[in-house]
Amino acid sequence: MSELAPFVGKKVHVITTDARFFEGVLEGFDKNTNIILSNSIERIIYSTQEIDETNEEIPSGVNIMRGNEIVCIGEIDDNLYAKVNWLEMRGSPLKTTKNPL
Repeated sequence: MSELAPFVGKKVHVITTDARFFEGVLEGFDKNTNIILSNSIERIIYSTQEIDETNEEIPSGVNIMRGNEIVCIGEIDDNLYAKVNWLEMRGSPLKTTKNPL
């Protein structure tokens, strides 16, 4: 059984190798960790240096994501999620996980 099986049908966050941040409902996966997210959005969270910018939520519907582009998948805790103001939070930029050519 895959480690992802308990997450199917649940809301998850996904971080990709190019430091993008998605959330959506995990609909399925395969042995290569390719996943299908429904009701997905991409969150763009600006850093403290970009204080004049407003964070973004970009609806993207259904996403099929390749397993080799996924760094992390985590289940969303609804109680904690409800307390987060995603449009006002700030963060530090993530570095890419891809090796330079």
